[in-house]
Amino acid sequence: MSDNAESAVLNDRFFKAAQEIPDLFRRLASPEAILAKGVSQKAKSGMYAFDENGRAVHVGRTRNLEARLRGHVAKSRHSASFAMKRTRKILGKVATYRPAGGAAALFRDDAFLTVFLEQIELIKRMEVRFIEVTDPMRQYFLELYAHLEYDLLLDEFDTH
Repeated sequence: MSDNAESAVLNDRFFKAAQEIPDLFRRLASPEAILAKGVSQKAKSGMYAFDENGRAVHVGRTRNLEARLRGHVAKSRHSASFAMKRTRKILGKVATYRPAGGAAALFRDDAFLTVFLEQIELIKRMEVRFIEVTDPMRQYFLELYAHLEYDLLLDEFDTH
């Protein structure tokens, strides 16, 4: 990196990593990235995408793919964030950290819980794509790039 604070040149590491992202995205979007059902994915670090009806609907990064995928289909508001997000959207419930509208209150609502469990079942049937990416910088870049390429909302970036 240049010592000149007025320089408009990108940091070398940033630039090199950014150049690799379109190729990483092509790998993630390829049929070869589709995970076989029932095959252990223990301790794999990288990027995953859930496909619904042939379209990516969720992209995430993980340090342990098997645990993360298991979390996405757990019947728990603490780990099934994708199902929570889908359920909130379906029912028009805005995320809040106040007790009245928070996750604990929503889980006491039978209608919310019913839709949440339906979403868990839908997610279980989704196709999952995955590529190993161990470098956190490349994971962050690829997550953002994939959201843009798949035209997904950027609302998840408010929590990271």
